Formats: sequence, structure tokens, C-alpha cells
Amino acid sequence: MTAPSEGLIVVSGASTGIGAATAREFASRGHHVLAGVRSHQDADALRATHIEPVMLDITVGENVEALVSRIANDPQGRSLRAVINNAGIEINAPVEVLPLEVWKQQFEVNLFGHIRVIQALLPALREGQGSVVNISSVGAELTLPIYGAYAGSKAAFESASDALRREVASQGVQVVIIQPGGVKTPLAAKSGSLSLELAQDMNAEHTRLYGALIASTVKFQSKFLQRAITAEKAAVKIVKIATAKRPRTRYHLGPDAAFTLPLGRILPARLIDRLVAR
Repeated sequence: MTAPSEGLIVVSGASTGIGAATAREFASRGHHVLAGVRSHQDADALRATHIEPVMLDITVGENVEALVSRIANDPQGRSLRAVINNAGIEINAPVEVLPLEVWKQQFEVNLFGHIRVIQALLPALREGQGSVVNISSVGAELTLPIYGAYAGSKAAFESASDALRREVASQGVQVVIIQPGGVKTPLAAKSGSLSLELAQDMNAEHTRLYGALIASTVKFQSKFLQRAITAEKAAVKIVKIATAKRPRTRYHLGPDAAFTLPLGRILPARLIDRLVAR
């Protein structure tokens, strides 16, 4: 993979969490970052030396087109060297309970929005011999109860990433998947309370069937996040991966991912079901 020095880096979902930390880490190493945000307030908070906030809702075509124009008309003629596809939303509830429009919303952001960005930026990435770094989740391989929509969108994103990697390998563009486990971010912190809010609106039958499951899963995740790595630590590894000359196709992120992913690949599914149920 070509190191992105003296070029442009795009980071989507850079308002907070992993995206903001990754933008700052790239900038600290001298790279010029086009940091995707969704409000002027977020832009003002993030703007710094080598960090240029850009309005980027990845589900809005006009935003992506403006980003393409910004890269093509860079005043210093710099090439696009890496795109970190990090933007995402997480809304968790049982498959039966989560409204279909919320399923569609998560896939629109976590899958189709990233495809929109990739399709638009691939010509520039080819010219700059750059890289695509897609932020997935450990849940794409090992899915907890109530995480079906979020994990499903990430699993689909990984499949698309595998196809893309094989399609563009001969074009000088690298594609890497990163699977974070627990990371302390506003998104992760909010997901549990949001699940409990959704549970309050369930009917009596759904409450009987799923109430205890939702409560126990949220409690487990809340305790789990207390031991999670920080966004800053995650960012250091993401930047290292994005600037590696010969990266692997997949990386885990965090000690929990290092432990659970291998287990998920070797243990029988029914055994994993029993472990999760406990």
C-alpha cells in the first residue's frame, strides 16, 4: 500500500469517536485530512492544522459529489491516498421488534452510503494508487442477540469489501477491512440506552418474549465497554494499517476482538449459542 504522505486522506464519520481520533492521528503525522462531518458545530470543533472539515452525509449524493470536486481541484494538486470509511449508526433491537424502516436506515448508512463514496472516489484512488480502509465490526462474524440489523449491515459491507478487493487488486488500489471490538465512543455509549428506549415501546407480548433478553444484553455490553480501548488507541492502529506497504486483508481491533474472533471461527455454532445464552 502506498503511504499517504503528501496526499489527501478522507475520513467519514469524523465528528466524534473513532473518526475524529483517526483524523487527528493522521494530521499529527503531517497528512492533510478531509474530515467528513455533518454540522458546522462539529466542523468548528475538529478544524485544526492539517484537518479540513467537509460536510459529508454519505447518504446524500450532493455531499459526495462536492467531495469529489474538492479532491479533483485540490489547490496543491495532491493525490487521494486513502479513504477511511468509518461513518455508521447503531440501533439495536430484536429482529421481530425493530421496525423495517430502521433496518433500511442502518443499511443505507452502514452499507449503501459507503458504496456511494467508494464508487465516487475510485477514479481518484486509482490515480493516487491509494487505499480503501473499511471499518466493520466484530459483530459481522459473531453477532449478539438484538444486534441483527447493525451486524447484518456490517457483514454485508465485508462481503462487498471482499469483492471490491479482488476487483481492484490489479489497479493498484488496496482494500482492507478492520473489525473493531469494544471501543469507547459516543456511538457505543448511546446504543444501550437507545435499545432500552425502544424496548419501552414494545407491546405486552414482545415485552414478555424479549424484555429480559434486551436488558441482559445491554447490561453485558455496558460492563464490556468499561474495559474497551479508547478511540485514540484505535486510531493509532487504523493509521498504521492505512499506511502499511503490504497490509493484510483483515485486522481485528482491541483485545476482545483478538479473543472472540478466533473462537467464533473454530467453535460449533450451537456451542456459541449456548455460551451467548449464559
